[in-house]
Amino acid sequence: MSSEFIPLTADNIARFVPLYVSVFNAPPWNDGWTEGVALERLQSFARFPTFDGLGLLIDGEPAALVLGWGERWVKSWIFHIQEFCVAGDRQRSGLGKVLMSEFERRLQEQGFSSVYLHTGETAPARGFYEAVGYKQSFKAVSLSKRLA
Repeated sequence: MSSEFIPLTADNIARFVPLYVSVFNAPPWNDGWTEGVALERLQSFARFPTFDGLGLLIDGEPAALVLGWGERWVKSWIFHIQEFCVAGDRQRSGLGKVLMSEFERRLQEQGFSSVYLHTGETAPARGFYEAVGYKQSFKAVSLSKRLA
């Protein structure tokens, strides 16, 4: 088994769309993504001026991804992870931890001081994030409002 990290860009992000769709259309999310809409989402992220992302290939095939963007804060730059996923048949294998560790290392080299992400309170991913060192911040709440 060979593994390779590749920086995600607007030019190569389409390669990761089937992975994204397969993960987020499966339980517990059951989102209902089409490849076209997922491509539109990921390409829009990749066009952000401070976008960064990292993909993990196993034997040449997309197995995991993490991506988001940086934001200037008062005394430093912070990074917001928008998406993170590992292929369903590779979850709980350690790949997610390896990918997250490598991505955080690269962010630190770029001068980012911290990383933020959002996940559901009862989402299975929450346990993963906590296991790799993420903690609930500021007793934050996520609010939304439907416009139509």
